[in-house]
Amino acid sequence: MQKDPYNVRLSGKGGQGILLAGIILAEAGMKDGLNVAQSQTYGPQARLGASKCEVILSSRPIAFPEVESPDLWLCLSVEAFEKHAAAFYKGGILVLDERVAREKEAVDAVVFPILAAAAEAGDVISANIVALGAMAALTEIVSRPSLERAMEERVKSSFLDLNRRALEVGYRLAAAERVQGVS
Repeated sequence: MQKDPYNVRLSGKGGQGILLAGIILAEAGMKDGLNVAQSQTYGPQARLGASKCEVILSSRPIAFPEVESPDLWLCLSVEAFEKHAAAFYKGGILVLDERVAREKEAVDAVVFPILAAAAEAGDVISANIVALGAMAALTEIVSRPSLERAMEERVKSSFLDLNRRALEVGYRLAAAERVQGVS
């Protein structure tokens, strides 16, 4: 983890597992011995409305448990991008699914085919885990063993194999990004 505290915002639409991804990230941070604050918000509609989850990771006590300027922001839907874009800190890393990036062409971001990769891993429902793997590999904000353990403790056993594949796919996406030197 380069910055301390490290502020993360995850956003998408209800049903994409954004809140679960934030909880898994926070628990991975705790397993790494970090102090963690996690919060979540979502629109009045539980499904398809914009949702947001924020995680703060720090080696020191966290004085203010809200992300004001994210150092890392994941966005999996155009609606969430439009709703939360004003709060994005220009010096941070923006990670977008390629579908969102196509809609927002002028945005400087790291773009991954997150939803497509999740479908190839077995089910688009695992996009949140693909994204976690890509973000963790790209930034090293939490260790891979801690992320794997947190994911395994939170995901239903019937979905474990799918999510293990999804996490691996996310790590491979980030590795390909580094090889290309685009990040």
